[in-house]
Formats: sequence, C-alpha cells, structure tokens
Amino acid sequence: MPRGGFTVRRIGDRWELVNSGFYGRGVVVNSWPRERHAEAFAHCYRLNGRTVEELLAAFR
Repeated sequence: MPRGGFTVRRIGDRWELVNSGFYGRGVVVNSWPRERHAEAFAHCYRLNGRTVEELLAAFR
C-alpha cells in the first residue's frame, strides 16, 4: 500500500477515497455516504501519514 497520494472526492451522494498515482483514476479504495465526510477526510489524512489533529487545525 502506498504511503501517500490519497485524496477524497465527492461523487454524487458519496465520498470516495482514491490514489490515482498508485492505483489509477478508476480505482476507489473506500467510500462513505455524503454525511460521513469527516470520517472520509480523517481516514485520508491518516493514510497520507498525517494526524487527525492536523486535519482539524487546517479547518480552524
């Protein structure tokens, strides 16, 4: 599994975790319902080697 390059994108009513550099644009690693966006972004930050605290600080 790659250690970086993960992004979250919104497609319709869900959030998708992708790593297009490693897996390609069509591969969805995980997905969440639209209302669980905080969980999707926190998961993305952790996979990119960052802490959830860094995520929260970015939105203050």
